[in-house]
Amino acid sequence: MASSSKLEALLEVIRGAKTAAAIARAEDAFFVALLDATVYAHRPSGPLPPGRIRFIQFRRPDNGQTVLPFFTDQAQAEVPLSPDRALISMTGRELFELTRGATLMMNPNREQATLYPAEVEALLAGRPLGNFTRETLPLTRLVDGRPPSVPADELIHVLRDCFALEATVRAGYLVEVQRPPGEPEETFLLLIVVAPTQHAERLLHAISLALATSKPSLSLPLTVGLHGVDEELPKICDRGIQFYGT
Repeated sequence: MASSSKLEALLEVIRGAKTAAAIARAEDAFFVALLDATVYAHRPSGPLPPGRIRFIQFRRPDNGQTVLPFFTDQAQAEVPLSPDRALISMTGRELFELTRGATLMMNPNREQATLYPAEVEALLAGRPLGNFTRETLPLTRLVDGRPPSVPADELIHVLRDCFALEATVRAGYLVEVQRPPGEPEETFLLLIVVAPTQHAERLLHAISLALATSKPSLSLPLTVGLHGVDEELPKICDRGIQFYGT
Protein backbone atom coordinates (compact mmCIF):
# COMPACT_ATOMS: atom_id res chain seq x y z
CA MET A 1 0.00 0.00 0.00
CA ALA A 2 1.33 3.43 -0.94
CA SER A 3 1.88 5.78 1.99
CA SER A 4 1.04 9.48 2.14
CA SER A 5 4.74 10.25 1.88
CA LYS A 6 5.04 8.17 -1.29
CA LEU A 7 2.06 9.96 -2.84
CA GLU A 8 3.58 13.32 -1.91
CA ALA A 9 6.88 12.26 -3.47
CA LEU A 10 5.07 11.29 -6.68
CA LEU A 11 3.26 14.64 -6.70
CA GLU A 12 6.62 16.39 -6.36
CA VAL A 13 7.85 14.49 -9.41
CA ILE A 14 4.82 15.75 -11.36
CA ARG A 15 5.44 19.33 -10.24
CA GLY A 16 9.09 19.12 -11.21
CA ALA A 17 8.62 17.44 -14.59
CA LYS A 18 9.80 19.63 -17.47
CA THR A 19 8.41 17.90 -20.55
CA ALA A 20 4.98 16.61 -21.54
CA ALA A 21 6.33 13.05 -21.69
CA ALA A 22 7.82 13.31 -18.20
CA ILE A 23 4.58 14.74 -16.82
CA ALA A 24 2.60 11.91 -18.42
CA ARG A 25 4.86 9.23 -16.90
CA ALA A 26 4.70 10.86 -13.47
CA GLU A 27 0.91 11.24 -13.52
CA ASP A 28 0.40 7.63 -14.62
CA ALA A 29 2.61 6.40 -11.77
CA PHE A 30 0.76 8.58 -9.28
CA PHE A 31 -2.72 7.33 -10.19
CA VAL A 32 -1.58 3.69 -10.08
CA ALA A 33 -0.28 4.29 -6.55
CA LEU A 34 -3.41 6.23 -5.56
CA LEU A 35 -5.63 3.18 -6.02
CA ASP A 36 -3.90 1.31 -3.19
CA ALA A 37 -3.11 4.30 -0.97
CA THR A 38 -5.15 5.48 2.00
CA VAL A 39 -7.22 8.54 1.18
CA TYR A 40 -9.50 10.66 3.33
CA ALA A 41 -12.93 12.20 2.82
CA HIS A 42 -15.57 13.99 4.88
CA ARG A 43 -18.91 12.65 6.01
CA PRO A 44 -21.62 14.18 8.21
CA SER A 45 -20.83 13.66 11.89
CA GLY A 46 -23.03 11.40 13.97
CA PRO A 47 -24.21 7.81 13.52
CA LEU A 48 -25.17 6.41 10.11
CA PRO A 49 -27.64 3.64 9.26
CA PRO A 50 -25.91 0.23 9.10
CA GLY A 51 -24.29 -0.49 5.76
CA ARG A 52 -24.49 3.10 4.50
CA ILE A 53 -21.91 5.83 3.96
CA ARG A 54 -22.68 9.46 3.23
CA PHE A 55 -20.07 11.82 1.80
CA ILE A 56 -20.01 15.61 1.96
CA GLN A 57 -19.86 17.45 -1.36
CA PHE A 58 -19.58 21.11 -2.30
CA ARG A 59 -20.40 23.33 -5.25
CA ARG A 60 -17.44 24.82 -7.11
CA PRO A 61 -17.58 28.63 -7.27
CA ASP A 62 -15.93 28.77 -10.71
CA ASN A 63 -18.40 26.64 -12.69
CA GLY A 64 -21.18 25.67 -10.27
CA GLN A 65 -20.31 21.99 -10.49
CA THR A 66 -20.90 19.70 -7.50
CA VAL A 67 -17.79 17.74 -6.51
CA LEU A 68 -16.88 15.28 -3.79
CA PRO A 69 -13.55 16.26 -2.18
CA PHE A 70 -10.96 13.76 -1.01
CA PHE A 71 -7.44 14.14 0.35
CA THR A 72 -4.18 12.27 -0.04
CA ASP A 73 -3.03 12.90 3.53
CA GLN A 74 -4.77 13.20 6.86
CA ALA A 75 -3.34 16.62 7.74
CA GLN A 76 -5.00 18.20 4.69
CA ALA A 77 -8.29 16.50 5.47
CA GLU A 78 -8.35 17.79 9.04
CA VAL A 79 -7.76 21.48 8.25
CA PRO A 80 -10.33 22.79 8.78
CA LEU A 81 -12.67 20.08 10.10
CA SER A 82 -15.85 21.61 11.51
CA PRO A 83 -17.90 19.87 14.24
CA ASP A 84 -20.57 18.85 11.73
CA ARG A 85 -18.04 16.80 9.78
CA ALA A 86 -16.23 13.56 10.52
CA LEU A 87 -13.24 12.03 8.80
CA ILE A 88 -13.44 8.75 6.93
CA SER A 89 -10.51 6.83 5.44
CA MET A 90 -10.24 4.03 2.89
CA THR A 91 -8.15 3.08 -0.12
CA GLY A 92 -8.45 5.09 -3.29
CA ARG A 93 -9.95 2.08 -5.03
CA GLU A 94 -12.63 1.70 -2.33
CA LEU A 95 -13.49 5.41 -2.56
CA PHE A 96 -13.79 5.26 -6.34
CA GLU A 97 -16.01 2.18 -6.21
CA LEU A 98 -18.29 3.64 -3.53
CA THR A 99 -18.72 6.99 -5.31
CA ARG A 100 -19.21 5.81 -8.89
CA GLY A 101 -21.07 8.47 -10.87
CA ALA A 102 -19.80 11.37 -8.74
CA THR A 103 -17.23 13.95 -9.79
CA LEU A 104 -14.29 13.91 -7.39
CA MET A 105 -11.78 16.61 -6.53
CA MET A 106 -8.44 15.60 -5.05
CA ASN A 107 -6.85 17.96 -2.51
CA PRO A 108 -9.27 20.86 -3.16
CA ASN A 109 -7.11 23.29 -1.16
CA ARG A 110 -3.96 22.48 -3.13
CA GLU A 111 -3.87 20.45 -6.38
CA GLN A 112 -7.60 20.81 -7.10
CA ALA A 113 -7.34 17.85 -9.48
CA THR A 114 -10.77 16.89 -10.80
CA LEU A 115 -11.69 13.33 -11.72
CA TYR A 116 -14.85 12.96 -13.76
CA PRO A 117 -16.98 9.77 -13.67
CA ALA A 118 -15.57 8.36 -16.93
CA GLU A 119 -12.04 8.91 -15.64
CA VAL A 120 -12.82 7.11 -12.38
CA GLU A 121 -14.14 4.15 -14.38
CA ALA A 122 -10.95 4.16 -16.46
CA LEU A 123 -8.75 4.11 -13.35
CA LEU A 124 -10.73 1.23 -11.84
CA ALA A 125 -10.36 -0.70 -15.11
CA GLY A 126 -6.60 -0.07 -15.23
CA ARG A 127 -6.81 2.19 -18.30
CA PRO A 128 -4.82 5.44 -18.71
CA LEU A 129 -6.54 8.78 -18.28
CA GLY A 130 -4.62 10.64 -20.92
CA ASN A 131 -2.38 13.61 -20.21
CA PHE A 132 -2.17 17.20 -21.29
CA THR A 133 -0.25 20.35 -20.46
CA ARG A 134 -1.61 23.89 -20.45
CA GLU A 135 -0.25 26.90 -22.30
CA THR A 136 -1.37 30.38 -23.27
CA LEU A 137 -1.77 30.62 -27.04
CA PRO A 138 -3.94 33.57 -28.15
CA LEU A 139 -5.92 32.43 -31.17
CA THR A 140 -5.85 35.96 -32.59
CA ARG A 141 -2.10 35.51 -33.23
CA LEU A 142 -2.71 32.47 -35.40
CA VAL A 143 -3.33 33.72 -38.92
CA ASP A 144 -1.64 31.15 -41.15
CA GLY A 145 -3.57 27.89 -41.30
CA ARG A 146 -4.87 25.26 -43.67
CA PRO A 147 -6.86 22.02 -43.68
CA PRO A 148 -4.86 19.11 -42.23
CA SER A 149 -2.22 17.93 -44.70
CA VAL A 150 -1.64 14.75 -42.67
CA PRO A 151 -4.10 11.86 -42.25
CA ALA A 152 -6.73 12.90 -39.70
CA ASP A 153 -9.61 10.47 -40.29
CA GLU A 154 -8.84 8.38 -37.18
CA LEU A 155 -8.63 11.48 -35.00
CA ILE A 156 -11.86 12.91 -36.39
CA HIS A 157 -13.68 9.60 -35.84
CA VAL A 158 -12.61 9.50 -32.17
CA LEU A 159 -13.57 13.15 -31.64
CA ARG A 160 -16.97 12.74 -33.27
CA ASP A 161 -17.76 9.77 -31.04
CA CYS A 162 -16.62 11.76 -28.01
CA PHE A 163 -18.68 14.83 -28.89
CA ALA A 164 -21.77 12.73 -29.64
CA LEU A 165 -21.84 11.93 -25.91
CA GLU A 166 -21.48 15.60 -24.97
CA ALA A 167 -24.62 17.61 -25.61
CA THR A 168 -22.79 20.83 -24.74
CA VAL A 169 -20.49 20.69 -27.79
CA ARG A 170 -21.82 22.93 -30.57
CA ALA A 171 -19.04 22.60 -33.16
CA GLY A 172 -15.55 21.25 -33.75
CA TYR A 173 -12.87 22.61 -36.11
CA LEU A 174 -9.48 21.19 -37.06
CA VAL A 175 -6.74 23.40 -38.51
CA GLU A 176 -3.08 22.78 -39.32
CA VAL A 177 -1.13 25.82 -38.13
CA GLN A 178 2.35 27.04 -37.28
CA ARG A 179 3.29 28.81 -34.10
CA PRO A 180 3.38 32.63 -34.25
CA PRO A 181 6.58 34.47 -35.24
CA GLY A 182 9.09 34.67 -32.43
CA GLU A 183 8.24 31.25 -31.01
CA PRO A 184 9.98 27.95 -31.77
CA GLU A 185 9.00 26.67 -35.20
CA GLU A 186 6.42 23.95 -34.95
CA THR A 187 3.56 22.80 -37.12
CA PHE A 188 0.66 21.35 -35.16
CA LEU A 189 -3.01 20.49 -35.39
CA LEU A 190 -5.31 22.91 -33.63
CA LEU A 191 -8.63 21.53 -32.42
CA ILE A 192 -11.15 24.25 -31.58
CA VAL A 193 -14.21 23.10 -29.64
CA VAL A 194 -17.17 25.46 -29.37
CA ALA A 195 -19.09 24.94 -26.12
CA PRO A 196 -20.31 26.89 -23.06
CA THR A 197 -17.27 28.00 -21.08
CA GLN A 198 -18.43 26.42 -17.81
CA HIS A 199 -17.98 23.00 -19.43
CA ALA A 200 -14.45 23.66 -20.73
CA GLU A 201 -12.58 21.67 -18.08
CA ARG A 202 -14.85 18.65 -18.30
CA LEU A 203 -14.63 18.59 -22.10
CA LEU A 204 -10.85 18.83 -22.02
CA HIS A 205 -10.75 15.83 -19.69
CA ALA A 206 -13.21 13.93 -21.92
CA ILE A 207 -11.12 14.59 -25.04
CA SER A 208 -7.91 13.55 -23.30
CA LEU A 209 -9.51 10.31 -22.07
CA ALA A 210 -10.96 9.53 -25.50
CA LEU A 211 -7.56 9.98 -27.16
CA ALA A 212 -5.82 7.85 -24.52
CA THR A 213 -8.41 5.09 -24.90
CA SER A 214 -8.64 4.96 -28.69
CA LYS A 215 -5.06 6.05 -29.52
CA PRO A 216 -5.71 7.47 -33.01
CA SER A 217 -2.68 7.90 -35.22
CA LEU A 218 -1.29 11.45 -34.95
CA SER A 219 1.41 12.70 -37.31
CA LEU A 220 1.50 16.15 -35.69
CA PRO A 221 1.13 17.40 -32.11
CA LEU A 222 -2.44 18.28 -31.12
CA THR A 223 -3.41 21.47 -29.31
CA VAL A 224 -6.95 21.89 -27.99
CA GLY A 225 -8.66 25.25 -27.63
CA LEU A 226 -12.07 25.65 -25.96
CA HIS A 227 -14.13 28.53 -27.37
CA GLY A 228 -17.28 29.98 -25.80
CA VAL A 229 -20.55 29.81 -27.73
CA ASP A 230 -21.18 33.54 -27.26
CA GLU A 231 -17.74 34.60 -28.51
CA GLU A 232 -16.87 35.48 -32.08
CA LEU A 233 -15.41 32.48 -33.83
CA PRO A 234 -11.64 32.82 -34.39
CA LYS A 235 -10.80 33.60 -38.02
CA ILE A 236 -8.30 30.75 -38.09
CA CYS A 237 -11.28 28.36 -38.14
CA ASP A 238 -12.06 29.48 -41.69
CA ARG A 239 -8.72 28.09 -42.83
CA GLY A 240 -9.36 24.57 -41.55
CA ILE A 241 -12.28 22.14 -41.62
CA GLN A 242 -15.44 21.91 -39.59
CA PHE A 243 -15.93 18.24 -38.80
CA TYR A 244 -18.65 18.50 -36.14
CA GLY A 245 -21.79 20.60 -35.71
CA THR A 246 -23.56 22.93 -38.08
